[in-house]
Amino acid sequence: MNIKRKIFLSAKAYLFLAPFLIFFILVIAYPVVLGVYLSFFGQRGARMWYVGGENYLSVLTDPNFWSGFDIPIFLLLVQVPLMLFISIFIALLYEQIKHSQVYRLIFYLPYAIPGIIAGIVWSYIFSKSMSPFIPLLSFFGIHNVNFLNLSTLIWILLIIILWEWTGYTALIIYSTLLSIPREYAEAAKIDGANNMQIAFYIKIPLLMNTVLILFIFNAIGALQVFNEPWMLGALVTLPPNYTPAMYIYNEAFYYGDFTYAIAMGLVLAGVIFSISFFFLRTASKQLQIHE
Repeated sequence: MNIKRKIFLSAKAYLFLAPFLIFFILVIAYPVVLGVYLSFFGQRGARMWYVGGENYLSVLTDPNFWSGFDIPIFLLLVQVPLMLFISIFIALLYEQIKHSQVYRLIFYLPYAIPGIIAGIVWSYIFSKSMSPFIPLLSFFGIHNVNFLNLSTLIWILLIIILWEWTGYTALIIYSTLLSIPREYAEAAKIDGANNMQIAFYIKIPLLMNTVLILFIFNAIGALQVFNEPWMLGALVTLPPNYTPAMYIYNEAFYYGDFTYAIAMGLVLAGVIFSISFFFLRTASKQLQIHE
């Protein structure tokens, strides 16, 4: 292949990549680079001045920022494993029941509902005055129930996030189950294994790579949780640092300290990367041992 041919093929490849590269540079790479640059400045109104690493030092010593991790850590340790367990169970049921495409659609629908609509629905469900549970509780003599307060919000967030993401996660796990050769299950049945034994000793171990990726993605989502508590903020008064993402948003758009908020966002990104890397390395080593 001559040099002109190589140049032509390279130019053709970059031409096809150009729309993605332009979009990536403008929407992802440039804001990140600009954010890193601005994080080294202080700000008051439109006036900015160079402060070096003071913003990062302030973030690392800011108790409001770190106390906001209570909710994300709870979701990481409780919601994510619980959702994966339920999703695996649902995906295994999809293989056994008739007309599973109907159930897959029903379970997937919460993920397809826009976040604003979901927020309105759940705000109505847990409203103190309009909740559909009020007539039922009144029938049993229970009145003036306050479903939503600061102490119960964490459990309500757990319910909402499970409702939103379990069906979607189950669908991904089910698609992985379809890729497992049927010969494995058929050979196990010939050896006398039942459906439960096949699920526990053949199918679930083969799902571990997919479950690991789902765990990491959902762990990232748990550490960045913002939409769900923000949706319910109209019904219950939340502290500005209820989650790190909410603290970053409030610091930027309520207090106008954008450069400090950028520094917090970059620190949060570093925390997420460290935790994800830790789980990925640990799980990879465990999988290699079992192999």
